[in-house]
Amino acid sequence: MSGYELIDIVEKYDGILIPAHIFTPHKSYYGNCADRLKDIFKEKYDKVFAVELGLSSDTFLADQISELENKTFLTNSDAHSLPRIAREYNKIKVENISFKEIVKALKNEDGRKVVANYGLDPKLGKYHRSFCEDCNDSILIDEAASICPKCGKENITFGVFDRIELIKDKKETQSPKNRPPYIYQVPLTFIPGVGGKTIDKLLNHFETEMNILHKATQDDIEAVAGEKVAKNIYNACKGNIAVHSGGGGVYGKVLI
Repeated sequence: MSGYELIDIVEKYDGILIPAHIFTPHKSYYGNCADRLKDIFKEKYDKVFAVELGLSSDTFLADQISELENKTFLTNSDAHSLPRIAREYNKIKVENISFKEIVKALKNEDGRKVVANYGLDPKLGKYHRSFCEDCNDSILIDEAASICPKCGKENITFGVFDRIELIKDKKETQSPKNRPPYIYQVPLTFIPGVGGKTIDKLLNHFETEMNILHKATQDDIEAVAGEKVAKNIYNACKGNIAVHSGGGGVYGKVLI
């Protein structure tokens, strides 16, 4: 069933349709279906109020496509496993926790709105750059090319960054004035030197990973996990890191 057909069924039951991880290769709308969502939803396009960006993109990348200017951006985690829930999330202004209020926020109605997106640096995503399955390595690819510049074969998984470069219609990113900030976060499991036992110790003390990444000071963390771990987490939170981009289903790596 196409999205064009599905949106009528969703509306019949007073639901909303939000395309998820819209740039990811293989099965997403932009990644492997069309250059424009309007080509999918046609005259029903205005019934799509929000889109979810996925791990390998962010506001800066997505706002290079003009048809998304009036869409609310969401950064949601998949529900594949408990440890990854809230790896990406949104801060939303509502009067109470209800479906009705969430819909108002997605539509930017009555003062309700998404006030912040929290998510990975896109380079940490599994599909940020193009990847040759034969070379088993990320590659720099000409947007119009379909072969690997290293081995000459066509077994390529096109990356989100490269896909957006191909289909964007803005020379520079220009976000609408009401676009909320995108706040980068590096999950503890991505940070070198922070193992499972250390994470358990930190969670027992600070309760949530959000508290560790966005509220705890370096001294707070050092008191629980030691100087080296605290320094690595602090540097990751402050962006004092280098990132080896992910691709082909392999996450990027943090280099501190």
